[in-house]
Parts: sequence; structure tokens; C-alpha cells
Amino acid sequence: MMGHLVNLLHGTVLFNNLCFNDFPKFFKQKRYSHTGKFAKFHKFNGAPLAFQGSGDLTNHVGNLFNHKIYFSNGGELNGIPHIQTLREFPREELFGKVVMVRFDSNILVKKVCDKKNQSVSNAVYTIKYLHKAGAKIILVSDWNMNTPEHHTDSVTDFLSEVLQIQIVPLHTIYFKKQAKMNSLEKENIHLLGNLSNFKEEVANCLEFARILSSGVDIFVNDSFSNCHKVLASTVGVTRFCYACIAGFHFEERLNLLKNLAEASRKPYVAIIGGGNLYDKAASFQFLASRCQGFVFVGMMSFQVMHALGVSIPCDLVDRKAINEALDIVRLAQDRNVQILYPKDFWCQKKCDPKQLQVFPSHGILDDWVPVDLGPASLDEIGSTLTNCKGYPSEINWNSIYSDPAQSLVVDIGSGNGLFLLEMARRRQDLNFLGLEINEKLVLRCLDSINQYDIKNGYFVATNATSTFRSIVSTYPGELVLVSIQCPNPDFNKPEHRWRMLQRSLIEAIVDLLAPNGKIYLQSDVEAVTIRMKEQFLRYGKGKLDLEYGQSEWLEENPFGVRSNWEKHVLERQAPMYRMMFSKSSGIREV
Repeated sequence: MMGHLVNLLHGTVLFNNLCFNDFPKFFKQKRYSHTGKFAKFHKFNGAPLAFQGSGDLTNHVGNLFNHKIYFSNGGELNGIPHIQTLREFPREELFGKVVMVRFDSNILVKKVCDKKNQSVSNAVYTIKYLHKAGAKIILVSDWNMNTPEHHTDSVTDFLSEVLQIQIVPLHTIYFKKQAKMNSLEKENIHLLGNLSNFKEEVANCLEFARILSSGVDIFVNDSFSNCHKVLASTVGVTRFCYACIAGFHFEERLNLLKNLAEASRKPYVAIIGGGNLYDKAASFQFLASRCQGFVFVGMMSFQVMHALGVSIPCDLVDRKAINEALDIVRLAQDRNVQILYPKDFWCQKKCDPKQLQVFPSHGILDDWVPVDLGPASLDEIGSTLTNCKGYPSEINWNSIYSDPAQSLVVDIGSGNGLFLLEMARRRQDLNFLGLEINEKLVLRCLDSINQYDIKNGYFVATNATSTFRSIVSTYPGELVLVSIQCPNPDFNKPEHRWRMLQRSLIEAIVDLLAPNGKIYLQSDVEAVTIRMKEQFLRYGKGKLDLEYGQSEWLEENPFGVRSNWEKHVLERQAPMYRMMFSKSSGIREV
């Protein structure tokens, strides 16, 4: 669902977690493969778990911003104190130290662990970075205890495959500091037993935290999804370690939160998901004072639908939260806050999970279980978010460029602008325009434009999916190149899903592109680049040809200018997948 919404989120408040977590196999996700006895991690536990995820909304939203905020060093957000990160900690101080890493099992101990997903990549990078720095690593987390494949030994073997480093289980939570140099070899990373087995973990028992951190020098918290909980492994242990820092995944999520919270454009809409409405009802007083709309998704949506009188299956209603749901509906009505709930769902048949059918919200049959939002719901939510946003008015090109008649290059999702700024410096004969949804990044890019007195470059804070045609169609010169680099991946890919690269955007690009104009696409996720290629060929109106008739990926960046994210990918020796389209000049324009 988040692939349908991320492009509309500027000026939108995100509350809690969307819980459509374990999508069924027919969605044909790109997966990190395992063989042999670990293949069981691929299996879904069935439709009833489909609404029991923990963080997929923020994960999917995060994918929109990852490439752009990963190295963000912006000012502090009021109310969020500075948190020291592993990036800031002196690398040389890690050598020989025992480092405890509290990792997020929802990311690394998953039925489907896709290493190309940025959240997974950052979580893996935290551990590998520490290992290469010579630290002696103890991994701790909690995970589902109800399945045999989640026994500590099995999880240890699974993590060894994901990390490509030998993991050794520790069957006791206590080890003496004086023995640490002998017992913890650099070649190995150790995994403590499942913290779900200990009630002292949830109680943040001080003695348990002391034992847990015995012999540990440095604590690294890389479990952002648990940072709101007071646990022995996230709070208690910090009293016994001389340094407590955030890992790369934690930093990524924190920067995402800051960027979203700093959005100043109104009106606000809160997207509210997850479960446990009873425990979260009090927060709606605050949201109602800030927001003009509530968009309910996940399990919580059924509580609100029931309060509104929509007929839904009884087993989807949390009886202890009925009064709270009624209070929220009354509060929204008193404050004139619009309530939007799903109008339809994709559902799985209980006896045959391979069967899929769309049902209206009020007509879900007893032997069917909802697993995802339906197409009508996605369209309505998308329309609501679009209407709540303000977009730039008509641009005065004469005030932006010294020569607005020059040919134009547009970079969609320009991020921190390093690619476009360098291109503008090298090619004075062209004008360059960056379209970026993150207003904070755009302001930084415009500062650079002014600082370096660049007369052929400009950036606009906007949702290019909705505004590309209206913005670029007013430009007096020719559009000769459009680039889309590293958009957020959408591995779930059913046809009804909203993606950043929609048909309307592709058609606008093709319509406005000059004959022989170019479209440059690249990503570090192969499935994303393949998807972009398929979409441009499908919706390109027969006007696009692959440059040079290429059948394989371009080996080199044809511009000789790399974006910040491309540099980061190549530095870790990962591949980039590139292609170039050319608009045929032999087809008459309509």
C-alpha cells in the first residue's frame, strides 16, 4: 500500500505502523534466496498474520527517502535531542572492544530477507562495519518463539547466511569481562539467546540488564522499532556501557522521522495503522488538534469502521477498544476532521491462501481474510492526499535561468542535488531542473545554486508524479533529457498498486520530450530497473527505443557524473543497473 502513497506524503503526518506485513506469494516479491533447511524462512504463516506486521509503513516510506537522507547532516529538530551515531564514533576505538548490537528481528530474522532493501542493507552494514573495525560483537534481539525454525541455533545459521559471516550461538547471557578476549574470537560474531524467553527483558530489570551487558564495552542500538519501549536490552544496558550509540539502520529511521516531522506545509493528514487502538486512543486528542484528516489502515481501520456502523466480520473487532473507537469518531466529528477508511480489500480464502478476491469492506465473507487494501481504497486515499497538498504555482523561467531558451534536463527525485549541480557546472549550454518531494533538500540545493552563482540550474519542491506535466510544459525551450535515479523499490508489484513511476508520469515525459530526447534510468536494485523498463515500454506510446538497441545494462554512467547514492553503491562494490531510452524522431507528434 505504501508504494501508492509515498509520493503524496510531503505535509502528511505518519502515526504508528501500517501492518499489511506478510504479503501472499502471488505478489511475486524479489527475495533473497536461501536453500536447504533454511528455506522454511520463506514460508508465510498464513493470512491471519497479514495484519500483524511491525513497521512496513515506515519501511516503505523510508525507501523513498533512504537514498537522500542517508548522509543527512541537517539541523536539529526541536524536541529530538542529538543522538550519537556509529558514523560519528571513532572507528579506531572499536578495535578489540566487545560491542553489543541490539538488532531488529523484524528486519534480519524475516521470512523474506531481501538484502537489496535499504533497511536490511543498513542493518547488515552496522554489523559488518563493526566486524571489519575489529570489534567483538554480541548480537541480541527477540523473535517469535512459536516455530521450530526460530530456535536460537536456526536463527544463528540463518543470520550467518544473511551476513555471510559465521555466527556462533551463546546459550548463556552471562560472560565475564576478564574472559572476553579469549572467548570472543574476531572471526566470529556471537548471538545471545532469544530475549523473548525472559520476562525481565520487558520489565527492564536492572539486574538482568547488568548481567546482559556484563563484559560489554559499547552498546549499539540498531532497533528503531523498539526505541519507544523501555526494555532491558534498549534502556537498562545503557547504564553499564561506557559508550551508547545508534547503528546505521537506527540513524536512517531517525533521519526519516526528522524529515517528515519538519515538513511545514499544511494541511496535515495522519495515516494511522497498526493495532492496539485501546492503548493509543489518547494520542488522537493531539492529532485532532493538528490534522484535517485521519486515514485509517491496518487492523485499526476495522475498529473505526465498526464504530461508524460498517458491517464487518466479528472476529476483526477488538471488543475492549469499542468505546475508544466511538470516542475517536465523535472527536473527529466535533473537530471537523475527515475520516477515511478502506472501502475494499484484497482477501485470501482461509482454506486456500492462493485464492485471491477483492471484497467491499462491508461484504467480506466469513471464509475470507483481508490481507491488503483494495484498488478503490488506494485510489481514494491517493486522491485525498493529493488534494491536501499545495503545489508550486507557474514558474517564471526568465527569473530562474539566464537563457531560458536553452534545452532542458530534468532529474526526477533529485535528492541532495549533487548530480544535477555538477552537470550544470560542466554543461553551461543546457539548463537543469531538479524535482524533489523533500522540501528541506530542495532548500539546501537552492542555497548551493546561490552560493556558487549557478545560472543554469534550479530545484523545485514538488511531487513530480502529479506536477511534471504542468511544470515542464510551460518551459520555453526543448526537453532533451529526463533522468530517474534510484527510486524507492516496490517489490510487491500487483498491477493496482501506486508507484512513484505511474503511467501518467511516463506519458507526460514522453509527450514533452523532444524528438531524439533521452530518458536515463538507473537503480542499484535490479528488479526496480526492470520494472521501470517495462513501464516505459508499455506506456511509451511506441515512441521509445533503447539506445544502441542495448540488450544488457549499460556498464558505465554515460554522463561521467555520479549521484551521491551511486557513489555509495559503487564504493561498497555493488552493481548499478542502467539503461537509456531515446525518443524516436520518425513518429509524427500528435
